[in-house]
Amino acid sequence: MDDESKHETSHKAVMFADVSGSTELYETVGDVIAFETIARCIALMKSCSEGLGGRIVKTIGDEVMAVFRSAEHAMQAAIDMQLAISELPAIAGLPMSLCIGIHFGPILPDESGDVFGDTVNLAARLRDLASPGQVITSKDVVECLSVRLCQMVRYLYPMPVRGKKQPTELFEAIWHQSADLTVMGINLQRPPGSSLLTLRYENTCVEMSEASTRVTIGRDASMRIVVHDRRASRFHASIACREGRYVLLDCSSNGTRITIDGGHELILRRDEVTLWGHGLISFGQSIGDDAERVEFSYLRLAGPSGLPAAQ
Repeated sequence: MDDESKHETSHKAVMFADVSGSTELYETVGDVIAFETIARCIALMKSCSEGLGGRIVKTIGDEVMAVFRSAEHAMQAAIDMQLAISELPAIAGLPMSLCIGIHFGPILPDESGDVFGDTVNLAARLRDLASPGQVITSKDVVECLSVRLCQMVRYLYPMPVRGKKQPTELFEAIWHQSADLTVMGINLQRPPGSSLLTLRYENTCVEMSEASTRVTIGRDASMRIVVHDRRASRFHASIACREGRYVLLDCSSNGTRITIDGGHELILRRDEVTLWGHGLISFGQSIGDDAERVEFSYLRLAGPSGLPAAQ
């Protein structure tokens, strides 16, 4: 187990990284080619991790879990992974990409070499929030980075986490630098400015600002957005603005499904999530072409001019 105690906690960076679109890859090119392609990605992910002192805890299908002595090494490994995977040729027109989540904090190892605890759970949740090609991390990681790597991240939004009084501040690593992206440098504060959230369902369009009252969604005629899907509850969900962030709260019997910027589908059951970017909300069933969906779009407005800020 290297130098990790079998019984005592230690502070480490935990990374979850998986190959996005693997299901589509299997369906498009077949089992043999898909398996070989994903195996090549896994080998690159392991090499990048181990090259920076990371220990591979386990691989499950198209996913790698690794721990690092420092947040700096974990972040550099994540960037190296994304760069290496991005250079692979597309398979049957499908480009290869990774979804990566990283968190730093106390972990508890067991005798098998696996690790457990809130740090592990949060790193896995950040991976779930990541879109293809994204590295999502926490303020706990960013505060440990060198100036060079700190200049390669930008603030995203705060995310409420069960069992914690304060929301977790989330950031994105910008490994593909572009002139139209604004990185955060070493400032860890939430960027100033107001914001708008637009909700669309069939012929209904609702625009929310930070001064808006709560928007309710469900089958009941009293809801602000009335949906017709029989799987939806009469009062299915609500969206409220809290300190500049728009929070979706599930109040239903069958749960609420949500995707953000093409990322993994999240399932909310009496839980909540902060809305950002562009995404879809469905009611009690997986988001698909035949599911009724509410579409949302988030726009941050910067400064007194009201001009859109860099996203």
